[in-house]
Parts: sequence; structure tokens; C-alpha cells
Amino acid sequence: MRSLKKSGRFAGLIVVLVLATGIAAASAQTRHRMAQERTAGVELTYTKWFAPGFPNMVGVVGGDIVGQFGGAVLKATPDVTGRFIRLKAIYIVVAPDPSRSLTIHVEGAQDTHSGTAVLTGRVVDGWLTGGRVRAQYNVISPCAQSPDNTCFQGTISIKRP
Repeated sequence: MRSLKKSGRFAGLIVVLVLATGIAAASAQTRHRMAQERTAGVELTYTKWFAPGFPNMVGVVGGDIVGQFGGAVLKATPDVTGRFIRLKAIYIVVAPDPSRSLTIHVEGAQDTHSGTAVLTGRVVDGWLTGGRVRAQYNVISPCAQSPDNTCFQGTISIKRP
């Protein structure tokens, strides 16, 4: 009887150790996943166009957020050569889950010869406020969605704050 009690305690100790090890491993995996989510960025694809006309933009986003795109060009200044246009703009991503919507302020330049642009900035409101942003796009034509037959298609990369 006494050896039965000892083996029962021993079995109980083994169960406790197995549970503790499992909990510690699960906790480590959770911490690792959360660390990855903090350091991993958000990647969006987008297509935008001017509507009802310049400077107002509308469009769609995909990737990590599937939703609507809105925005406006705040300033567009051609350089002296006419090849580059310095841009300041506000981008608004409207997600189906309002907690994932965000507003981005970007600045950069569009190359009128290559039809490409690179803009950088920050998330200024909503999800990921303070996150650094890199947006790039290509000018696409023809584009059926746009009243002037021109769209801008690209990616928005956001680094978490």
C-alpha cells in the first residue's frame, strides 16, 4: 500500500512537470509570435485614381487590409527640369474593421519619364499611429475605373511603431 502511495505521488509529480513544461513552451511560443507581430510590418497593395478629379483620390487596397482607399494630393511641385514632381499627400485606408483603418501622410517624388514614384512618411492617425511608411506606385494607363483613364498601382509598406 505504501509503495502504491509513493508511485501515485511520483505519477502526480510527473504530470505536474509535464504540464509546467508544456505551459512554459506555449508561453515561449506566444512571446515569440507576439515579438514577430511587433517587428513585422503591414504590406498593402493599392490602386488609386483621381475622382471626381485632381487632387482627390479614391481606390481600393488589398494585402494585409482589404478595403477602400481615399486621399488627396496636398502639394505637387514640378522640378525645374520637369522630370520630377515633388508630392505631399494624405492617404486614408478604410478597413471593414474600423480599428484597422489608418491615415498616412507621405512625401516624395514621381518620375514623369518612368511613370514611377516613391514616397515616405508616417501613419498619423488610427491603427499603427507613428509607424513608418514607404509607398511606391506605377502610373497605369488605360484604366477603366478612372474618369481620365489613368490609375496609380503600387504597394504601401508600414513598419510597426
